[in-house]
Amino acid sequence: MKTLRWLIDLHPEFPASEIVAEYLRQHKKIEPIIIDRDDVMLGRWPDTEDWIVGYGTMFAMTRLLRHQPLSTAIFDDYLGLRCSKYYSYIYPFLGRAFLFAPFGALPNLPLQRMFGDDIFVRSDTNYKLFPAEVLKTQELPHWVKTYSHHQNELAVVSEVVSFETEYRCFCRNGIFFCGSSYPDEPYSEVPQEIRSVAESVAQALEVTGMNMLTIDIGIHAGEPKLVEIGGVNSWGIYGSNVADFIAAMEEEAIDRWEDFI
Repeated sequence: MKTLRWLIDLHPEFPASEIVAEYLRQHKKIEPIIIDRDDVMLGRWPDTEDWIVGYGTMFAMTRLLRHQPLSTAIFDDYLGLRCSKYYSYIYPFLGRAFLFAPFGALPNLPLQRMFGDDIFVRSDTNYKLFPAEVLKTQELPHWVKTYSHHQNELAVVSEVVSFETEYRCFCRNGIFFCGSSYPDEPYSEVPQEIRSVAESVAQALEVTGMNMLTIDIGIHAGEPKLVEIGGVNSWGIYGSNVADFIAAMEEEAIDRWEDFI
């Protein structure tokens, strides 16, 4: 087996990358390969025979995925992580009504009649093209005009659901391996009930081939509801156990690189 190295995109908008890099240095005595935004923009990827696992901003990781020699370092299926791709598999866990429509068409739809005065609007992609917001239906024309350059993109509209607490759960092959509450500190452990729900969601998605996932679960009126699905190469760990995160990522990387060769 070849040497496994971490390639980490350090960026102030993604503090989790520094947390992982520092843990590797302090506890595993490993110096990760560090790239910055200039490296990413110019395509200056390392010329290495080592097996690589990538971690950093989605901007960097999506571009690393396009660099064929190191694309195995990325586990995330960004197309599969569109809401329109995975909602049909996990709809029972959402617990709210929704619809998909072109962003530019939203002001022309009878959304007030369907959802009431308040609606939640987000991009279909996990790469947020416009802010995910709770809006008044009468605000939609101005909102769509503000982000008109995305008018042909697919949007998700749903009824508003408020979450008392939210948890980020990392799962590999349908099994929880680390997580915490998010996004605000102090972080807390993920209760067993939430872990079980996250695992059920992850297992429902196994048929898609996505085996490394973040499952975000919120508590609404005392009941767990799915917030959204994400990947692992570009998702923050918040208060998760860093050692457990690194171990699972490295196990997955080894499996994938071994299959590659």
